[in-house]
Amino acid sequence: LLRLARIAGPEREVLDVFAEVRRRHPEHHHAHHLLVARLAERPSGGRYESHEVYDLAELAAAEAPADSPLAVLPVVALAERYRVLAATGLAPAEPAASAHWSGPRARRILRAGFDWWLEWEQDEHPRRHIDLNHLAFALSCAGRPAEAAALFRRIGAHATRAPWSYPHRDPRAAFRAARASAFLTNP
Repeated sequence: LLRLARIAGPEREVLDVFAEVRRRHPEHHHAHHLLVARLAERPSGGRYESHEVYDLAELAAAEAPADSPLAVLPVVALAERYRVLAATGLAPAEPAASAHWSGPRARRILRAGFDWWLEWEQDEHPRRHIDLNHLAFALSCAGRPAEAAALFRRIGAHATRAPWSYPHRDPRAAFRAARASAFLTNP
């Protein structure tokens, strides 16, 4: 229902459905990802790094238990916001060429996401690959190959379409190129 509302529904409906999902399951991983993707599409009212999607993602991460994969939600917000900026021409189409990944907020988000991953011990979470791919994507774009290489080793062959397809790229080719670049400097 949330997926359908996200695509076709008015914003109030999306928020109402999300509130109901969250009431039933406060840590619903996919629902948080869908809401972040929708909110990332709202126009920014201020500075480059100032957008409500980051605030929502950071709040959800802070309210979640320490071992929750929602800790990576701010990284997902960073990738989703880049998707929107690149699609509208406000950021370069080549993710690594964008200053989006190097601001103070982005650096803080990436550091927290990587630190969480170092301590996370739930290899069986059904959506772990989507989180690890978002984190590897963002670290690759930020020019942090050593950290990205560690994640690529953990991901193995489990590349996900999002975020590697951002913006309008071949996800397999983008994943392979980023992985090769990370491994080139960190064999």
